[in-house]
Amino acid sequence: MKRLIILGTGGNCLDILDAALAVNARAGRMIYDCAGFLDDNGALHGKEIHGVRVLGPLADAARFPDSVFVNGIGSPANFWRKAEILQTTGLAAERFETIIHPQASVSSLARLGHGVVALAGAAIGARAEIENHVFLLQGTVVSHDCCIGDHGCVASGACLSGSVHVAAASYIGANASVRSGVKIGSRSLVGIGSVVLKDVPDNSIVVGNPARFLRPVVA
Repeated sequence: MKRLIILGTGGNCLDILDAALAVNARAGRMIYDCAGFLDDNGALHGKEIHGVRVLGPLADAARFPDSVFVNGIGSPANFWRKAEILQTTGLAAERFETIIHPQASVSSLARLGHGVVALAGAAIGARAEIENHVFLLQGTVVSHDCCIGDHGCVASGACLSGSVHVAAASYIGANASVRSGVKIGSRSLVGIGSVVLKDVPDNSIVVGNPARFLRPVVA
């Protein structure tokens, strides 16, 4: 049994909790003891969310040497800051647990890094490479030979066709589609429902069908 602590308390974090509980239910035994949340919102400290206590701020991670962690912090408003946020914990990459919902599908030929989350209905194809701290929301499709860099997020219903490369710290919005072979630059955002037919430069927001440059990411 692993003692699991979730970073953050937002909606993604509750989805992680749900995925961990689903893993326990599928196994018929306690794989994860969901021991708590860490969140920098002091007003939440000591409170319980769905029966799980908020233990303190992210910097308190060192107080729990017997635990594994998973990050749920990151949204279209701050996705490019995930690496900076995680650095406040002082944790090494191997302290982060990869959580795969039982209703996700992961090819045996895919490679997943530390701290990856794949929620219900996510599908990861053959020879896909998913780096550390990547979050795949419900119903996402990551096709064969795709690569997603550290701290990336693919939101619900988005589809990456074969051999798409998403560089580090980028966010693919819900129900977006990306054509085979396209490269998404680092710290970039693809808007909800966008259809990406050509490469996206670093630090760019693109939207529409076909997707067009809107503005730089403001950091």
